[in-house]
Amino acid sequence: MSEALERHSLIQLDRTDLGPRLRMLETVRAFVAERLAARPDVAEIKRRHADHYQALATQADRPLRGLDQDHWAEGLETEAGNLAAAVEWYLANNPGPLPHLFRVLWMYWGLRDHLGEARTWIDRLLPTADSLDPQAQAELLWTTVVTALEVVGDDVAALATSQRLASLLERIQDPYLHAVSQLAMAGISAIVGDFDGALRGELVSLEELRGQDEPYWTTVAVLTAGLVETAMGRHDAALGHLHEARDLAERFDHAGLSAWAQVQLGILALVMGQLEEARALLDEGLELSLATHSTRNVTLCLTAFAQLAFVEGDGERAALLAGAAEGLRQRVGLRAWPLQRQGEAQMVAQFRQALDVDRFDQVFAAGARLNRREVVAAVREPRGAGTAAS
Repeated sequence: MSEALERHSLIQLDRTDLGPRLRMLETVRAFVAERLAARPDVAEIKRRHADHYQALATQADRPLRGLDQDHWAEGLETEAGNLAAAVEWYLANNPGPLPHLFRVLWMYWGLRDHLGEARTWIDRLLPTADSLDPQAQAELLWTTVVTALEVVGDDVAALATSQRLASLLERIQDPYLHAVSQLAMAGISAIVGDFDGALRGELVSLEELRGQDEPYWTTVAVLTAGLVETAMGRHDAALGHLHEARDLAERFDHAGLSAWAQVQLGILALVMGQLEEARALLDEGLELSLATHSTRNVTLCLTAFAQLAFVEGDGERAALLAGAAEGLRQRVGLRAWPLQRQGEAQMVAQFRQALDVDRFDQVFAAGARLNRREVVAAVREPRGAGTAAS
């Protein structure tokens, strides 16, 4: 049947690694939707559609946490509309599978900049948390906490959710969920400036993950321990963890984590006053981040380049790049991690004080309007060439 429809140009059949996909013109899609709505069994068809995509997402759980992450994320991206329709169906008709589905899809959402949209779904489900069994409740609370770390939200609510997750730890039987719950709570600790607590949580999580076959999250735990140590001024320990993270990422060929580790090594070099080494590391980190389409890593690079420009006496370029980082984050619904926020606020205050306030606001706003291509051009502009802003 599908081949006949394809011959008549009513559909286009794509054969993908995740199975065949049908695409159709919008006019054909509208006609089919109208006919579907008129069928007496439309409710059953929508349920079967939702179940199919819930099963597909569940199948992606282990690959998204392992060596085949990018491949599966790309496959799910082609099904973004169908996955969204499935989530909406479950929210309206049967929310039971959603805590597990959200926990699985969170990785894909983060990799493809969908966390802003996902947050609205999570917020709609969260009021049901107390009615769930401990496993489902922990999955929903974990998803809520890690989303709060990434997207614009309420820090007070994030802390409260983290405390609810902590109260469930003893009842979480799944070793993976237990370990990543520890990791998420450590990230939230930084909101209140509890870096000692954050580091303890990171290291506990890391110890648990080292005993599991979880290369992605083990590397993330090593990396985040290095981030906390950088923020605490424990530079030698941070350097050891960041080098280990880069080695792990390269060993299992994960370009996104390699880029993140490279950027963080550049930031650490900058903190330690090693400016030329910082520039080289950040240049390579930016290339890797652009290649992996990681908005998070690109903005980390930009704030580091902004600080580097300021240290070198170019306050306008510093303000432009700081604004560019904030603009890119806002457009995909991200915000600075708790570990970054205080440092970024101090950095921006320095830039504002060094420039005329009106000029700073003008340049920062100009940076926030830059698209990714323009941002890269601004980073690579020769030093001393001046900054254009209007």
